[in-house]
Amino acid sequence: MPRLNPLSGLAATIKHLPFLRPESDPFKEAGLYYRRACLAAAEERYDVALIFCAKAVELNAGHLPALLLAAQIHHWGVSDFDQAVRCYRKVIAVSGYDGRNPSCAAASQGLDDLFRQA
Repeated sequence: MPRLNPLSGLAATIKHLPFLRPESDPFKEAGLYYRRACLAAAEERYDVALIFCAKAVELNAGHLPALLLAAQIHHWGVSDFDQAVRCYRKVIAVSGYDGRNPSCAAASQGLDDLFRQA
């Protein structure tokens, strides 16, 4: 008869006790995904960077840096201009159309650059 490990049962029990697990903060987690996206973009792994941006936005829909990075990757990295326009417009909308917001200003500049190229 196989010998049972009593610790495996204890570990399974502890996993299901919510007060013993640290709760994750979706806003902090979104920041981690954004940083991973920046690293991937710096290495020109744009497909990976876009996945990390999407995950950051999934956790925090108003994460302007991740939205802006996705727009810039579509614009400069993969040359998907239609998607870049959609992303830039989303940044502008999420920022409340506030031109003083640096993300909104960068998105407006990105749109201007796209339209000049077209």
